Amino acid sequence: MNWVKTFRRTPPPLPASFLFGVATADHQCEAYDPARQDIRDVWERERKLVMRGKATDFENRFAEDVELARQLGCTAFRFSMAWSRVEPAPGRFDETTFDYYRRLISTIRAAGMEPILTLHHFTWPMHVQHKGGMIDEGFPAIYTSYVAQVVKRFGQDVRFWITFNEPSQLIYGYIKPGWEPNYFVPPGLAEGATLDDQIAALGHLIRHLFIAHTDARQIIKAANPNAMVGANPLLLGLPIWLQRLVNWNTARLKSESDLSKQVQRLVVPRYRALAKERNPLKRLFQQLFEPIVKQYSILSTVLASNWWHLGMAGKLPEFLCPSRCVGQQDLIGLDYYWGISALRLNRIQALIEAGLGRFDRAPVWPGALYDHLKYQASLFPGLPLFVVENGSVDVADNVDRVTYLRQHIAQVQRAVRDGVNVIGYTCWSITSNREWGHPLANSDFGLYHIDLDTDPELKRVPTPAAAVYRDLIAQRGIGQPA
Repeated sequence: MNWVKTFRRTPPPLPASFLFGVATADHQCEAYDPARQDIRDVWERERKLVMRGKATDFENRFAEDVELARQLGCTAFRFSMAWSRVEPAPGRFDETTFDYYRRLISTIRAAGMEPILTLHHFTWPMHVQHKGGMIDEGFPAIYTSYVAQVVKRFGQDVRFWITFNEPSQLIYGYIKPGWEPNYFVPPGLAEGATLDDQIAALGHLIRHLFIAHTDARQIIKAANPNAMVGANPLLLGLPIWLQRLVNWNTARLKSESDLSKQVQRLVVPRYRALAKERNPLKRLFQQLFEPIVKQYSILSTVLASNWWHLGMAGKLPEFLCPSRCVGQQDLIGLDYYWGISALRLNRIQALIEAGLGRFDRAPVWPGALYDHLKYQASLFPGLPLFVVENGSVDVADNVDRVTYLRQHIAQVQRAVRDGVNVIGYTCWSITSNREWGHPLANSDFGLYHIDLDTDPELKRVPTPAAAVYRDLIAQRGIGQPA
């Protein structure tokens, strides 16, 4: 069934001021520099993942990609700044790198697009990690020192700022679910880290992200009072009633002891005691019970909640989100990729795995995007919303990328029709990229395909989705269904 055709009335076109854009990220598009490694470079090498190598050679070819976006009709282009290149050593900032980003911003603006600058897109310099990284008490000051240098140069040239890309995913570098052999993202705690170590790291991380974001926003706004500053947590795409329940459970946290009890459910699986059972009936019980425990372990903890927005709404305890950090955003950013309807609760496990980078069986449900836009708007009356990332691999859940784009943009139109102030939508991504160490198969989100494995010229080849996205932009969304 075509989801669009289920509407009783076709949503009207999006307003002329609505921003349509594309996106990329420094680690995924800029070439590897051994003299200025970031935390992901080290992580991917140590774990024998596919390293970025030349990537898409964006530093030399950004004008080509910006032109492709202009030809699509885009009015926004999102990129991220490579902190490890900007500040290759503590307190030493590289003017050559700043010149590169200055040319990129100028090219975007000359093409009639708003630059959307992400300051921290899953990477940070190794010298920051050597000082303790994001869980060190000094991290907010180190981060804002870097931000101040960026703002000094580009504060007047950029209106839209993202402080932390998907803070919701960063926690997986400090918490390891008991059924996973490794941490999902860097940095991972040292060998032998205890449950108490993980819980303490999680609390430090969340608190420091809120403080660093707040201090960075103040620096940006001092330079440009019209700047729009936010972050873009990844939404899990649960049915909204279930998401509300998960959020309610997180909002009930009152102390570090409460957080510890929650995290224990994730880190110490209760089914493990059955692993040594020889009784075949008990082993069968384990096989049936394990997926349920996994789902409960995630859905009953802060990991599945919309904790970033809960903090901004003043619904987290002080030890996680200090009161001075509440409400410190100018827009409600969010990323949405995968979801399930209330009739597909059996796909919760696949949804969770998709959120951890397993895209090949990700469940697609555009309706949850509408519900979550409505819900986020209710948390922050008067603030605009921005879909900072949305996109798909070639085919997910038997839905091709063309259909996926139509369905999800239709949900944005529907939300705007129903009074939600959504001001922009950014498609991930402009070209193929090496999706954080994954092989290209089943991880290509690009509107323009690049054969990263065998094409030395890195040709940008349009996919069918590129033409469809161009049409969607031209007509401000879906038109009258046939």
